[in-house]
Amino acid sequence: MRAQALLDANPSPSKAEILRHMNTNLCRCGTHMRIVRAVERAAGFMRESNGKGGNAR
Repeated sequence: MRAQALLDANPSPSKAEILRHMNTNLCRCGTHMRIVRAVERAAGFMRESNGKGGNAR
């Protein structure tokens, strides 16, 4: 939910912005960096979709 809120507010966040925003959701299982990459990929998909006139939702 935090990732979606970030992407709603900023569809092109930098890695630093993602890390800062997701900091309170630090995962203890060691997948935190995978989550950050997933948010980066989701932002890319949203940009591609919006660039083609589609809606990512």
